[in-house]
Amino acid sequence: MKKIIALGPNPAWQKTLFFDHFRYGEVNRAREMQVFPAGKGINFCRAAMCHGKTEARLIQFAGGDTGEYVRKELEKEGMPVWSVVTSAATRTCTTCLDQSSQVMTEVIEPSFAATGAEVDTMLEYLSNALPDSDGAALCGTLPTGTDPLLYLRAIELIRKRGIPVLIDSFRDIRKVLESGAEIWLKINLDELKAMTGCNEIRAAFAQVFNATTVKYAAITDGPGNAYACDGRSLAIYRLPKLERVINPIGCGDTASSVWMSEMLTGTDPLEAFRVALAAASANCLSAFPGSFAPSDAVRIAAGIQVECDSL
Repeated sequence: MKKIIALGPNPAWQKTLFFDHFRYGEVNRAREMQVFPAGKGINFCRAAMCHGKTEARLIQFAGGDTGEYVRKELEKEGMPVWSVVTSAATRTCTTCLDQSSQVMTEVIEPSFAATGAEVDTMLEYLSNALPDSDGAALCGTLPTGTDPLLYLRAIELIRKRGIPVLIDSFRDIRKVLESGAEIWLKINLDELKAMTGCNEIRAAFAQVFNATTVKYAAITDGPGNAYACDGRSLAIYRLPKLERVINPIGCGDTASSVWMSEMLTGTDPLEAFRVALAAASANCLSAFPGSFAPSDAVRIAAGIQVECDSL
């Protein structure tokens, strides 16, 4: 089985509250609460476990009581994880889900900087994991105040190994995208516009492919149209409407994970993204981020319409 090493430097202890009705400015009593580890790297690896075509291993920062909760719960899940224990505590994210309107509100605690020694340890773990990895993933933003060169140092290690790297991040990554590594970029539409300054999708893609070493790019937009491009062909995906949404957290991470898993196992990149989008939609039907029923993904995939054009 192909192996992916994922860097997820900013995990969270996730608390999800379910409300029949959520009203701003009032006292709201939750009907149900669930707690579990989350964050882009964790959700990425969890989705790979669900998909079952690759083995994803995680390297993360984790500190304090919340970091200990994260480590213990991931051990119960059977997820392969290397945790760099930090002096700062792992953040908590609280999500409020109004089930009558299917509107989600997130409250995210601040994250705290990893020290230079902690960054060095994370990169040492990455270096040790790369020799038997077929792909790598850089998942999410860095904890606030962490050395911004962490991802650039990571991409140099990955480039020397000669394997593709999926990037699901957009802030301060210009030098990463220009590194010469084989990059598969997966971000959302707002992030693409912010990164390129272009509101028109073709112009934004053109800028990405002209100015970087990105080989493939895939863009999500929630329930709206999604896009994938190889610098020549542009695929537009129209998603079927879901009858119900339980929890949309982790959809983008699921798309990243399944897209990379499919491509590493030989699926055409544009078709691979159709499979990934179906898994991401199926993730909405689960309260657990990065988790989906493969049977739901197969059913949804059959309803995704794809239109191909030149860039």
